[in-house]
Amino acid sequence: MVVLVLLTFVAWRFRASPEPSPGSTRTGATASAGGSPSGGGRSASPTPTPPANPIKHVIFIVKENRSFDDYFGRYPGAEGATTGKTLEGKTIPLKIAKDIQPRDINHSFQAGLISIDGGKMDGFNHIGNGQYLANYEAFTRQQMPHYWGYADRFVLADHFFTSMYGPTFPENVYVIAAQSNQIVGNKNTVDHPHSYCDDPTEYVPRFRDGLTPEDRKAIMRDEEKVHGSNDAFARVASFWENARACFDIKILPDELEAAGISWKYYGEPDQWQNAMQAVRHARFGPEWKKVVGSDHFLSDIQHHKLPSVSWLIPPEGVNEHPGNGVSVCAGENWSVQQLNAIQQSRYWKDTLVVLVWDDFGGFYDHLPPPHYDIMGLGPRTPALIISPWTRQGSNADGGFIDHTDYEFSSVLRFIENTFGLDPMTERDRTADPLSGALDFSKPPHLDPLIYPYRTDCPYYTQPESIPAQQDENRGS
Repeated sequence: MVVLVLLTFVAWRFRASPEPSPGSTRTGATASAGGSPSGGGRSASPTPTPPANPIKHVIFIVKENRSFDDYFGRYPGAEGATTGKTLEGKTIPLKIAKDIQPRDINHSFQAGLISIDGGKMDGFNHIGNGQYLANYEAFTRQQMPHYWGYADRFVLADHFFTSMYGPTFPENVYVIAAQSNQIVGNKNTVDHPHSYCDDPTEYVPRFRDGLTPEDRKAIMRDEEKVHGSNDAFARVASFWENARACFDIKILPDELEAAGISWKYYGEPDQWQNAMQAVRHARFGPEWKKVVGSDHFLSDIQHHKLPSVSWLIPPEGVNEHPGNGVSVCAGENWSVQQLNAIQQSRYWKDTLVVLVWDDFGGFYDHLPPPHYDIMGLGPRTPALIISPWTRQGSNADGGFIDHTDYEFSSVLRFIENTFGLDPMTERDRTADPLSGALDFSKPPHLDPLIYPYRTDCPYYTQPESIPAQQDENRGS
Protein backbone atom coordinates (compact mmCIF):
# COMPACT_ATOMS: atom_id res chain seq x y z
CA MET A 1 0.00 0.00 0.00
CA VAL A 2 1.41 3.35 -0.98
CA VAL A 3 0.85 6.11 1.56
CA LEU A 4 1.11 9.57 0.06
CA VAL A 5 2.71 12.20 2.24
CA LEU A 6 0.70 15.31 3.03
CA LEU A 7 2.52 18.44 1.93
CA THR A 8 2.59 21.13 4.59
CA PHE A 9 3.16 24.76 3.73
CA VAL A 10 4.12 27.61 6.03
CA ALA A 11 1.25 29.95 7.03
CA TRP A 12 -1.50 28.05 5.22
CA ARG A 13 -3.35 24.80 5.36
CA PHE A 14 -3.90 23.75 1.76
CA ARG A 15 -3.67 19.99 2.03
CA ALA A 16 -1.95 18.55 -1.02
CA SER A 17 -1.42 14.93 -1.96
CA PRO A 18 -0.09 13.82 -5.33
CA GLU A 19 -2.59 12.16 -7.62
CA PRO A 20 -2.47 8.47 -6.71
CA SER A 21 -1.56 5.57 -8.85
CA PRO A 22 -4.08 2.72 -9.08
CA GLY A 23 -4.24 0.83 -5.81
CA SER A 24 -2.75 3.60 -3.71
CA THR A 25 -4.51 5.41 -0.88
CA ARG A 26 -4.36 8.79 0.75
CA THR A 27 -4.14 9.75 4.38
CA GLY A 28 -4.23 13.00 6.21
CA ALA A 29 -6.54 14.26 8.96
CA THR A 30 -5.58 17.87 9.47
CA ALA A 31 -5.85 20.52 12.11
CA SER A 32 -8.76 22.90 12.00
CA ALA A 33 -8.40 26.65 11.80
CA GLY A 34 -8.50 26.72 15.56
CA GLY A 35 -5.69 24.20 15.84
CA SER A 36 -7.74 21.18 16.90
CA PRO A 37 -7.86 17.95 14.88
CA SER A 38 -10.47 17.94 12.19
CA GLY A 39 -11.92 14.67 13.35
CA GLY A 40 -11.88 13.36 9.81
CA GLY A 41 -9.49 13.30 6.92
CA ARG A 42 -9.09 10.92 4.01
CA SER A 43 -8.48 7.55 5.61
CA ALA A 44 -6.27 4.92 4.04
CA SER A 45 -9.17 2.47 4.30
CA PRO A 46 -12.48 4.31 4.81
CA THR A 47 -14.68 2.65 7.38
CA PRO A 48 -17.30 0.56 5.55
CA THR A 49 -20.94 0.81 6.47
CA PRO A 50 -21.72 -2.01 8.93
CA PRO A 51 -23.47 -5.05 7.45
CA ALA A 52 -26.49 -4.32 9.67
CA ASN A 53 -26.99 -0.93 8.02
CA PRO A 54 -30.76 -0.30 8.24
CA ILE A 55 -30.82 2.30 5.46
CA LYS A 56 -33.00 1.23 2.53
CA HIS A 57 -33.54 4.59 0.83
CA VAL A 58 -30.92 7.24 0.02
CA ILE A 59 -32.00 10.64 -1.28
CA PHE A 60 -29.27 12.94 -2.65
CA ILE A 61 -30.60 16.51 -2.97
CA VAL A 62 -28.34 18.88 -4.89
CA LYS A 63 -28.97 22.61 -4.86
CA GLU A 64 -26.70 25.32 -6.28
CA ASN A 65 -23.79 27.61 -5.69
CA ARG A 66 -23.23 28.35 -2.03
CA SER A 67 -20.23 28.00 0.26
CA PHE A 68 -20.30 26.70 3.81
CA ASP A 69 -19.35 30.05 5.33
CA ASP A 70 -22.10 31.74 3.31
CA TYR A 71 -24.81 29.59 4.94
CA PHE A 72 -23.33 28.33 8.21
CA GLY A 73 -20.32 30.53 8.93
CA ARG A 74 -22.14 31.96 11.97
CA TYR A 75 -23.53 28.62 13.20
CA PRO A 76 -22.38 27.99 16.82
CA GLY A 77 -19.73 25.32 17.13
CA ALA A 78 -19.18 24.83 13.40
CA GLU A 79 -15.86 25.58 11.73
CA GLY A 80 -17.13 28.82 10.26
CA ALA A 81 -16.00 32.39 9.85
CA THR A 82 -17.43 35.88 10.27
CA THR A 83 -14.52 37.66 8.62
CA GLY A 84 -12.73 37.05 5.35
CA LYS A 85 -9.32 37.75 3.83
CA THR A 86 -8.61 39.58 0.59
CA LEU A 87 -5.71 39.23 -1.80
CA GLU A 88 -4.36 42.57 -0.58
CA GLY A 89 -3.97 41.24 2.94
CA LYS A 90 -7.04 42.88 4.46
CA THR A 91 -9.46 41.20 6.85
CA ILE A 92 -13.04 42.32 6.31
CA PRO A 93 -16.30 41.36 8.02
CA LEU A 94 -18.69 38.98 6.29
CA LYS A 95 -21.73 41.19 5.97
CA ILE A 96 -25.29 40.00 6.45
CA ALA A 97 -26.28 38.08 3.34
CA LYS A 98 -28.98 39.14 0.90
CA ASP A 99 -31.90 36.81 0.28
CA ILE A 100 -31.77 37.63 -3.43
CA GLN A 101 -28.25 38.17 -4.76
CA PRO A 102 -28.26 40.85 -7.47
CA ARG A 103 -26.05 38.86 -9.82
CA ASP A 104 -24.35 35.59 -10.50
CA ILE A 105 -20.79 35.38 -9.16
CA ASN A 106 -17.91 33.79 -10.99
CA HIS A 107 -17.49 30.17 -9.87
CA SER A 108 -15.47 28.68 -12.71
CA PHE A 109 -12.53 26.29 -12.34
CA GLN A 110 -10.21 29.28 -12.59
CA ALA A 111 -12.23 31.22 -10.02
CA GLY A 112 -11.93 28.32 -7.61
CA LEU A 113 -8.13 28.27 -7.94
CA ILE A 114 -7.87 32.05 -7.63
CA SER A 115 -10.06 32.01 -4.53
CA ILE A 116 -8.08 29.22 -2.85
CA ASP A 117 -4.75 30.91 -3.71
CA GLY A 118 -2.64 27.89 -2.79
CA GLY A 119 -4.49 27.46 0.51
CA LYS A 120 -4.43 31.08 1.67
CA MET A 121 -8.17 31.39 0.88
CA ASP A 122 -7.84 35.10 0.15
CA GLY A 123 -8.47 35.49 -3.58
CA PHE A 124 -12.27 35.66 -3.54
CA ASN A 125 -12.22 39.40 -4.23
CA HIS A 126 -10.31 38.83 -7.47
CA ILE A 127 -12.53 36.27 -9.19
CA GLY A 128 -14.25 37.51 -12.32
CA ASN A 129 -13.29 40.88 -13.68
CA GLY A 130 -11.41 42.45 -10.84
CA GLN A 131 -12.28 43.07 -7.23
CA TYR A 132 -15.72 42.13 -5.96
CA LEU A 133 -16.89 42.04 -2.34
CA ALA A 134 -20.57 41.04 -2.56
CA ASN A 135 -19.44 37.43 -2.10
CA TYR A 136 -18.10 38.21 1.39
CA GLU A 137 -21.34 37.47 3.22
CA ALA A 138 -22.89 35.10 5.74
CA PHE A 139 -26.49 34.32 6.60
CA THR A 140 -27.98 34.41 10.08
CA ARG A 141 -30.36 32.00 11.83
CA GLN A 142 -33.20 34.47 11.32
CA GLN A 143 -32.65 34.38 7.55
CA MET A 144 -32.72 30.58 7.23
CA PRO A 145 -34.33 29.27 10.42
CA HIS A 146 -35.26 25.88 8.99
CA TYR A 147 -31.84 25.03 7.55
CA TRP A 148 -30.31 25.94 10.88
CA GLY A 149 -33.06 23.96 12.61
CA TYR A 150 -32.09 20.84 10.66
CA ALA A 151 -28.51 21.40 11.82
CA ASP A 152 -29.78 21.70 15.41
CA ARG A 153 -31.48 18.29 15.17
CA PHE A 154 -29.53 16.21 12.65
CA VAL A 155 -25.95 16.48 11.28
CA LEU A 156 -24.19 19.51 9.91
CA ALA A 157 -21.06 18.40 8.02
CA ASP A 158 -18.60 21.28 8.09
CA HIS A 159 -15.81 19.56 6.13
CA PHE A 160 -17.89 18.64 3.08
CA PHE A 161 -15.92 19.90 0.08
CA THR A 162 -17.00 20.18 -3.53
CA SER A 163 -15.45 17.52 -5.76
CA MET A 164 -13.63 20.01 -8.00
CA TYR A 165 -12.86 23.70 -8.30
CA GLY A 166 -16.15 24.39 -10.13
CA PRO A 167 -18.53 25.02 -11.84
CA THR A 168 -22.08 23.56 -11.90
CA PHE A 169 -22.07 21.09 -14.78
CA PRO A 170 -18.93 19.04 -14.06
CA GLU A 171 -19.69 19.07 -10.33
CA ASN A 172 -23.03 17.44 -11.12
CA VAL A 173 -21.30 14.79 -13.18
CA TYR A 174 -19.36 13.91 -10.03
CA VAL A 175 -22.70 13.56 -8.25
CA ILE A 176 -23.60 10.56 -10.43
CA ALA A 177 -20.17 9.22 -11.43
CA ALA A 178 -17.45 10.13 -8.86
CA GLN A 179 -15.67 11.82 -11.77
CA SER A 180 -16.42 14.47 -14.40
CA ASN A 181 -14.74 12.86 -17.43
CA GLN A 182 -12.02 15.46 -16.71
CA ILE A 183 -14.46 18.22 -17.72
CA VAL A 184 -13.56 21.49 -16.03
CA GLY A 185 -16.20 23.94 -17.26
CA ASN A 186 -19.76 24.59 -18.33
CA LYS A 187 -21.09 24.42 -21.86
CA ASN A 188 -19.96 27.21 -24.17
CA THR A 189 -23.29 27.89 -25.90
CA VAL A 190 -26.52 28.90 -24.16
CA ASP A 191 -28.63 30.14 -27.08
CA HIS A 192 -30.15 26.82 -28.15
CA PRO A 193 -33.35 25.24 -26.82
CA HIS A 194 -31.82 21.95 -25.66
CA SER A 195 -28.78 20.81 -23.70
CA TYR A 196 -25.87 18.40 -23.75
CA CYS A 197 -26.56 15.31 -25.87
CA ASP A 198 -29.58 17.07 -27.37
CA ASP A 199 -27.56 20.06 -28.64
CA PRO A 200 -24.67 19.24 -31.00
CA THR A 201 -23.30 22.78 -30.66
CA GLU A 202 -22.41 22.40 -27.00
CA TYR A 203 -18.77 21.88 -26.14
CA VAL A 204 -17.02 21.90 -22.79
CA PRO A 205 -13.37 22.30 -21.74
CA ARG A 206 -11.67 19.26 -20.27
CA PHE A 207 -8.21 17.97 -19.46
CA ARG A 208 -7.11 16.01 -22.48
CA ASP A 209 -6.56 12.28 -22.32
CA GLY A 210 -3.07 10.79 -22.15
CA LEU A 211 -1.67 12.96 -19.36
CA THR A 212 1.48 11.42 -17.96
CA PRO A 213 2.22 11.21 -14.23
CA GLU A 214 4.71 14.04 -14.77
CA ASP A 215 2.02 16.15 -16.46
CA ARG A 216 -0.32 15.63 -13.54
CA LYS A 217 2.32 16.57 -10.99
CA ALA A 218 3.12 19.72 -12.97
CA ILE A 219 -0.56 20.63 -13.16
CA MET A 220 -1.00 20.17 -9.42
CA ARG A 221 2.08 22.28 -8.69
CA ASP A 222 0.73 25.08 -10.86
CA GLU A 223 -2.75 24.82 -9.34
CA GLU A 224 -1.15 25.63 -6.01
CA LYS A 225 0.56 28.67 -7.53
CA VAL A 226 -2.50 30.34 -9.09
CA HIS A 227 -2.50 33.79 -7.52
CA GLY A 228 -4.59 36.60 -8.96
CA SER A 229 -3.61 37.12 -12.58
CA ASN A 230 -0.27 35.31 -12.68
CA ASP A 231 0.74 32.82 -15.38
CA ALA A 232 0.18 29.61 -13.42
CA PHE A 233 -3.41 29.18 -14.56
CA ALA A 234 -2.42 29.54 -18.23
CA ARG A 235 -0.04 26.62 -17.77
CA VAL A 236 -2.85 24.56 -16.22
CA ALA A 237 -5.24 25.43 -19.06
CA SER A 238 -2.62 24.50 -21.67
CA PHE A 239 -3.54 20.87 -20.91
CA TRP A 240 -7.20 21.45 -21.83
CA GLU A 241 -9.13 20.67 -24.98
CA ASN A 242 -12.72 21.25 -26.11
CA ALA A 243 -15.02 18.23 -26.33
CA ARG A 244 -18.67 17.56 -26.99
CA ALA A 245 -20.92 17.84 -23.96
CA CYS A 246 -22.12 14.31 -24.68
CA PHE A 247 -19.92 11.41 -23.66
CA ASP A 248 -19.89 7.94 -22.14
CA ILE A 249 -18.56 7.10 -18.69
CA LYS A 250 -19.68 4.64 -16.05
CA ILE A 251 -22.30 6.16 -13.74
CA LEU A 252 -23.79 4.87 -10.52
CA PRO A 253 -27.24 4.34 -12.12
CA ASP A 254 -25.53 1.74 -14.38
CA GLU A 255 -24.36 -0.19 -11.33
CA LEU A 256 -27.72 0.09 -9.59
CA GLU A 257 -29.51 -1.06 -12.71
CA ALA A 258 -27.23 -4.07 -13.14
CA ALA A 259 -27.77 -5.06 -9.51
CA GLY A 260 -31.55 -4.75 -9.74
CA ILE A 261 -31.68 -1.84 -7.27
CA SER A 262 -34.38 0.72 -7.98
CA TRP A 263 -33.38 4.32 -8.66
CA LYS A 264 -34.60 7.55 -10.24
CA TYR A 265 -33.04 10.85 -11.18
CA TYR A 266 -35.56 13.61 -10.49
CA GLY A 267 -34.46 16.57 -12.62
CA GLU A 268 -35.83 18.69 -15.41
CA PRO A 269 -34.64 18.03 -18.98
CA ASP A 270 -32.38 20.72 -20.48
CA GLN A 271 -31.58 21.97 -16.97
CA TRP A 272 -27.98 23.03 -16.28
CA GLN A 273 -27.66 20.46 -13.50
CA ASN A 274 -29.05 17.49 -15.45
CA ALA A 275 -25.84 15.51 -15.82
CA MET A 276 -27.75 12.43 -16.96
CA GLN A 277 -28.56 14.26 -20.20
CA ALA A 278 -24.84 14.46 -21.01
CA VAL A 279 -24.16 10.72 -20.67
CA ARG A 280 -24.85 9.27 -24.10
CA HIS A 281 -25.92 5.76 -23.13
CA ALA A 282 -28.20 7.16 -20.40
CA ARG A 283 -29.81 9.80 -22.61
CA PHE A 284 -30.46 7.48 -25.55
CA GLY A 285 -30.94 4.20 -23.69
CA PRO A 286 -33.52 2.62 -21.39
CA GLU A 287 -32.18 4.45 -18.32
CA TRP A 288 -33.73 7.67 -19.60
CA LYS A 289 -37.14 6.36 -18.56
CA LYS A 290 -35.98 6.85 -14.96
CA VAL A 291 -34.99 10.49 -15.50
CA VAL A 292 -38.19 12.34 -14.60
CA GLY A 293 -39.25 15.82 -13.53
CA SER A 294 -38.61 16.87 -9.93
CA ASP A 295 -42.36 17.13 -9.30
CA HIS A 296 -42.55 13.33 -9.57
CA PHE A 297 -40.68 12.99 -6.29
CA LEU A 298 -43.56 14.00 -4.03
CA SER A 299 -45.96 11.96 -6.13
CA ASP A 300 -43.77 8.86 -5.80
CA ILE A 301 -43.68 9.27 -2.02
CA GLN A 302 -47.45 9.70 -1.89
CA HIS A 303 -48.08 6.65 -4.07
CA HIS A 304 -45.46 4.50 -2.30
CA LYS A 305 -43.18 4.31 -5.33
CA LEU A 306 -40.01 5.85 -3.89
CA PRO A 307 -36.95 4.01 -5.29
CA SER A 308 -34.04 2.84 -3.20
CA VAL A 309 -31.76 5.60 -4.54
CA SER A 310 -32.93 9.05 -5.62
CA TRP A 311 -31.17 12.06 -7.01
CA LEU A 312 -33.39 15.12 -6.50
CA ILE A 313 -32.51 18.27 -8.46
CA PRO A 314 -34.73 21.30 -7.70
CA PRO A 315 -36.31 23.49 -10.38
CA GLU A 316 -34.45 26.67 -11.31
CA GLY A 317 -36.54 29.08 -9.24
CA VAL A 318 -35.89 27.32 -5.94
CA ASN A 319 -32.32 26.06 -6.38
CA GLU A 320 -30.82 29.10 -4.55
CA HIS A 321 -28.51 29.98 -7.41
CA PRO A 322 -27.42 33.62 -6.93
CA GLY A 323 -28.76 36.22 -9.33
CA ASN A 324 -31.74 36.28 -11.67
CA GLY A 325 -34.21 37.00 -8.86
CA VAL A 326 -33.82 33.63 -7.11
CA SER A 327 -34.73 33.75 -3.40
CA VAL A 328 -32.94 31.67 -0.79
CA CYS A 329 -36.05 31.92 1.39
CA ALA A 330 -38.17 30.36 -1.37
CA GLY A 331 -35.54 27.69 -1.90
CA GLU A 332 -35.63 26.83 1.80
CA ASN A 333 -39.43 26.48 1.56
CA TRP A 334 -39.01 24.02 -1.32
CA SER A 335 -36.52 21.99 0.74
CA VAL A 336 -38.94 21.98 3.67
CA GLN A 337 -41.68 20.71 1.38
CA GLN A 338 -39.56 17.74 0.30
CA LEU A 339 -38.24 16.97 3.78
CA ASN A 340 -41.67 17.22 5.41
CA ALA A 341 -43.01 14.73 2.88
CA ILE A 342 -40.14 12.31 3.53
CA GLN A 343 -40.45 12.50 7.30
CA GLN A 344 -44.24 12.03 7.24
CA SER A 345 -44.01 8.99 4.97
CA ARG A 346 -43.60 5.26 5.55
CA TYR A 347 -40.03 5.63 4.26
CA TRP A 348 -38.68 7.83 7.05
CA LYS A 349 -37.60 5.00 9.37
CA ASP A 350 -34.98 3.71 6.92
CA THR A 351 -34.07 6.79 4.88
CA LEU A 352 -30.91 8.87 4.61
CA VAL A 353 -31.11 12.34 3.04
CA VAL A 354 -27.97 14.25 2.05
CA LEU A 355 -28.62 17.88 1.12
CA VAL A 356 -25.71 19.74 -0.52
CA TRP A 357 -25.03 22.64 -2.89
CA ASP A 358 -23.11 21.81 -6.06
CA ASP A 359 -20.30 24.38 -5.95
CA PHE A 360 -19.11 27.32 -3.89
CA GLY A 361 -20.83 29.85 -6.15
CA GLY A 362 -17.99 32.34 -5.73
CA PHE A 363 -18.84 32.94 -2.07
CA TYR A 364 -16.12 33.28 0.54
CA ASP A 365 -15.03 30.25 2.54
CA HIS A 366 -12.05 30.21 4.85
CA LEU A 367 -11.20 26.48 5.10
CA PRO A 368 -8.57 25.21 2.61
CA PRO A 369 -9.67 22.11 0.71
CA PRO A 370 -7.54 19.00 0.32
CA HIS A 371 -5.73 18.72 -3.01
CA TYR A 372 -6.42 15.16 -4.11
CA ASP A 373 -5.76 15.37 -7.83
CA ILE A 374 -5.83 17.74 -10.82
CA MET A 375 -9.58 18.30 -10.41
CA GLY A 376 -9.68 19.42 -6.78
CA LEU A 377 -11.13 19.36 -4.19
CA GLY A 378 -12.91 22.70 -4.32
CA PRO A 379 -14.21 25.02 -1.57
CA ARG A 380 -16.72 23.68 0.93
CA THR A 381 -20.43 23.32 0.33
CA PRO A 382 -23.06 23.43 3.05
CA ALA A 383 -24.11 19.87 3.85
CA LEU A 384 -27.01 18.62 5.96
CA ILE A 385 -27.27 14.89 6.65
CA ILE A 386 -30.79 14.01 7.75
CA SER A 387 -31.99 10.62 8.98
CA PRO A 388 -33.41 8.92 12.06
CA TRP A 389 -29.97 7.32 12.28
CA THR A 390 -27.79 10.44 12.50
CA ARG A 391 -25.28 10.74 15.30
CA GLN A 392 -26.40 12.63 18.39
CA GLY A 393 -24.37 15.57 19.63
CA SER A 394 -24.46 18.83 21.52
CA ASN A 395 -26.28 21.03 19.01
CA ALA A 396 -29.41 22.82 20.20
CA ASP A 397 -31.78 19.86 19.72
CA GLY A 398 -29.26 17.04 19.94
CA GLY A 399 -27.73 17.41 16.50
CA PHE A 400 -24.09 16.78 15.67
CA ILE A 401 -21.36 18.72 13.86
CA ASP A 402 -19.33 16.29 11.77
CA HIS A 403 -15.75 17.38 11.01
CA THR A 404 -14.93 14.43 8.73
CA ASP A 405 -13.63 15.29 5.26
CA TYR A 406 -16.26 14.43 2.65
CA GLU A 407 -16.98 15.22 -0.99
CA PHE A 408 -19.77 14.21 -3.38
CA SER A 409 -18.11 10.82 -3.90
CA SER A 410 -18.65 10.11 -0.20
CA VAL A 411 -22.39 9.87 -0.81
CA LEU A 412 -21.80 7.50 -3.72
CA ARG A 413 -19.46 5.42 -1.57
CA PHE A 414 -22.17 5.18 1.10
CA ILE A 415 -24.69 4.02 -1.52
CA GLU A 416 -22.21 1.46 -2.87
CA ASN A 417 -21.49 0.10 0.60
CA THR A 418 -25.16 -0.02 1.52
CA PHE A 419 -26.23 -1.92 -1.58
CA GLY A 420 -23.11 -4.04 -2.09
CA LEU A 421 -21.72 -2.32 -5.19
CA ASP A 422 -18.11 -1.92 -6.27
CA PRO A 423 -16.63 1.59 -6.54
CA MET A 424 -16.35 3.11 -9.99
CA THR A 425 -13.27 5.37 -9.67
CA GLU A 426 -10.39 6.13 -7.36
CA ARG A 427 -12.45 8.94 -5.85
CA ASP A 428 -15.34 6.85 -4.56
CA ARG A 429 -13.03 3.96 -3.70
CA THR A 430 -11.10 6.13 -1.25
CA ALA A 431 -13.91 8.49 -0.16
CA ASP A 432 -15.11 8.33 3.42
CA PRO A 433 -18.66 6.88 3.34
CA LEU A 434 -20.20 9.41 5.76
CA SER A 435 -18.73 7.43 8.65
CA GLY A 436 -18.84 10.34 11.09
CA ALA A 437 -22.49 11.23 10.51
CA LEU A 438 -24.39 8.05 11.35
CA ASP A 439 -24.76 5.83 14.39
CA PHE A 440 -26.40 2.46 13.86
CA SER A 441 -25.53 1.21 17.34
CA LYS A 442 -28.39 3.11 18.98
CA PRO A 443 -32.15 3.18 18.36
CA PRO A 444 -33.25 5.67 15.70
CA HIS A 445 -34.81 9.01 16.66
CA LEU A 446 -37.96 8.66 14.57
CA ASP A 447 -39.88 11.79 15.55
CA PRO A 448 -40.14 13.95 12.42
CA LEU A 449 -39.05 17.57 12.38
CA ILE A 450 -41.87 19.26 10.48
CA TYR A 451 -41.67 22.93 9.57
CA PRO A 452 -44.31 25.31 8.22
CA TYR A 453 -43.76 27.29 5.06
CA ARG A 454 -42.20 30.67 5.68
CA THR A 455 -44.54 33.47 4.68
CA ASP A 456 -41.86 36.16 4.38
CA CYS A 457 -40.47 34.85 1.07
CA PRO A 458 -41.06 36.81 -2.16
CA TYR A 459 -42.62 33.68 -3.72
CA TYR A 460 -43.22 29.98 -3.04
CA THR A 461 -44.85 30.63 0.32
CA GLN A 462 -47.09 27.61 -0.29
CA PRO A 463 -46.99 24.74 -2.78
CA GLU A 464 -47.40 26.60 -6.03
CA SER A 465 -45.90 27.03 -9.44
CA ILE A 466 -42.33 28.28 -9.51
CA PRO A 467 -41.47 31.41 -11.52
CA ALA A 468 -39.65 30.55 -14.72
CA GLN A 469 -35.97 31.43 -14.72
CA GLN A 470 -33.78 32.38 -17.65
CA ASP A 471 -30.57 30.59 -18.50
CA GLU A 472 -27.40 32.39 -17.53
CA ASN A 473 -23.70 31.82 -18.04
CA ARG A 474 -22.68 29.98 -14.90
CA GLY A 475 -19.07 29.35 -15.61
CA SER A 476 -17.85 32.85 -16.16
